[in-house]
Amino acid sequence: MNRLILYDTCNFRDYPVGGQVTSIRNFLRFLAETYPEHCKDVLLAGVSCDPSEVGRVSRIETAGGQFSFLAVVQAETDLGNVRKSLRLEYMKGLWKYRRLIAPGKEDVNYIHTPEAFAAVRMMRPGAVCYVFSHGTYLNMYRRVRFFKKAPPVRWLFQCFLMRVIRKSTAVFALDRETLEDYAAYNPRVIHVGNSIVCHPWKARTAPKEPFRLLYAGRLSAVKNVGPMIEAAKSWEKDCILDILGDGEERRALEEKARGSVRIRFHGALTPEEVEKAMWESDILVMNSTFEGIPMIILEAISTGLPVVTTDVGGIKEVLTYGLDSEVTDGSAQGIRNAAERILSDYIRYSRQAYEKSLQFDYRKVNRKVFSVLNESLHWTEAAPGKEPG
Repeated sequence: MNRLILYDTCNFRDYPVGGQVTSIRNFLRFLAETYPEHCKDVLLAGVSCDPSEVGRVSRIETAGGQFSFLAVVQAETDLGNVRKSLRLEYMKGLWKYRRLIAPGKEDVNYIHTPEAFAAVRMMRPGAVCYVFSHGTYLNMYRRVRFFKKAPPVRWLFQCFLMRVIRKSTAVFALDRETLEDYAAYNPRVIHVGNSIVCHPWKARTAPKEPFRLLYAGRLSAVKNVGPMIEAAKSWEKDCILDILGDGEERRALEEKARGSVRIRFHGALTPEEVEKAMWESDILVMNSTFEGIPMIILEAISTGLPVVTTDVGGIKEVLTYGLDSEVTDGSAQGIRNAAERILSDYIRYSRQAYEKSLQFDYRKVNRKVFSVLNESLHWTEAAPGKEPG
């Protein structure tokens, strides 16, 4: 039986907290429900914070199914003090444990981090490789923290990324702009969105002071969290800004927030804790300078949580500004103004946010993804999946 091998720098359960691992878990949830007999034919090649998991294949439970899991490198738990490129270490780990992965000629390699492409093609020249591009690879060298002082290395890395696009069996793109960009390099680019598990509708009440603002995600430069802190500190309305996540910018951001009881850093939380925070918050704030389609936005609107966001990447493909969200220019004043517009008609924004989320149900999105992968896998559906009504 043809195997499906998934590659990503996550543990396929809860590390790191963020949209990519959630998207992958939703895909695995779809497999567990729709192709339960084939879960044994799936290998998850990832990372782990537990050194005892590195270098051995074990069975793990995630997303409602049991899958084979191989951690090829130990990940750092302190994301605010990352010393090495995890992606580079991951690629080296894939090669180190190549005999445990051993991709066959008929196996399907489903790649969520581009560095894995190089290792897979070294292990099996001409291997079937489908790549899920969680953000555009074009000009990605500008966003890589490592090798900033080595321009030739950064240039070679960008050349490699373009080769990944060209040589992949097919590429999944999150937004239409990326799809159009990639179409010049690969004739097989498929537009798919991120997916979420939709919640039953639960009406929210109009919020009262202190208003609860929420940010959840990596604390990196492109997330532009600083103006959120400034907005909360200087807002004339009483508010609290809860910051969930960790990353290399955390210490600088804590320094910026020093002295304000309005700003609360919670560090990396489990998906369940993030969801609980969403239900307890009034508005999600995203202020990125670069994005694909943030999973956190989809998860937020599924709880009826309106969004304040910058208009970058594919965000405008999943939100309708003025209905379920408001757009900001990224400044502290812009964030406050957008939040006040939402608060002035909160119940309408909340209901519209929930209605929009239904378009991204994990069954609908992942059936489209899997139909492409199955052109090479040739699996037979064992338990018919139910499309959302």
